[in-house]
Amino acid sequence: MMELKILSASLVALILAVALSGHGVVSSDISTGNSSGVFTFTVYGYTVNGDLTDASVSHGGNVQMLMTIDQTVPITNGTVQITGSGAWNGMTDLQTLNGDISNVQGSVHACVLSVCQNADFTGNGTWSGTMTWSQATGSQASGTFQGALTFSGPQVNQTAPVPVSGNWTASFAI
Repeated sequence: MMELKILSASLVALILAVALSGHGVVSSDISTGNSSGVFTFTVYGYTVNGDLTDASVSHGGNVQMLMTIDQTVPITNGTVQITGSGAWNGMTDLQTLNGDISNVQGSVHACVLSVCQNADFTGNGTWSGTMTWSQATGSQASGTFQGALTFSGPQVNQTAPVPVSGNWTASFAI
C-alpha cells in the first residue's frame, strides 16, 4: 500500500512537471497563408505541441485566437496525454495587441507501467505583443503570455494555482 502511495505521488508530480513547466514558443505557418499556427514547449527534454486556429482581427480591432492541445508525450515506462483548449481575446491598434486568455480547460492522463492517473485543469491569463505587416508575409504578431492553471482530481493535492508563461507568434487574417 505504501508503494502505491509513493507511486501515486510520483505520478502527480510528473503530471504537473510535464503539463506546466517550461517556456512556450508559438509559430505560424506563413507558407500556407493560414491565419493559424502551432505552439511548442519543452519540459525536461519532452516536447509538447499544440495548435492556434482562427487567428483574426475584425472590425474595430477585436482580436481572437483559439488554442488547442492534444499531445501524447512518451516518458520512461509510459506516456502522458495532455488535451486542452482555450480562447485568446483582445484588442489591437495594428501595432500593439493585448488581451485575456479564458475558458482554458483540459486534462492530463499519465500512465507508468500499468498504473494510470488523471487530473483536470482550468486556467486563465493575459497576453500582449506587437504586430507588423509586410507584402511577403502579411500580418505577423508576437509577444508574451502569462497565466495560472488550477488542477483537480482525486490524486491532486494542489494548494495554489500553478503559474505558466511563454512567448507566442502568429499570422493573422485582417
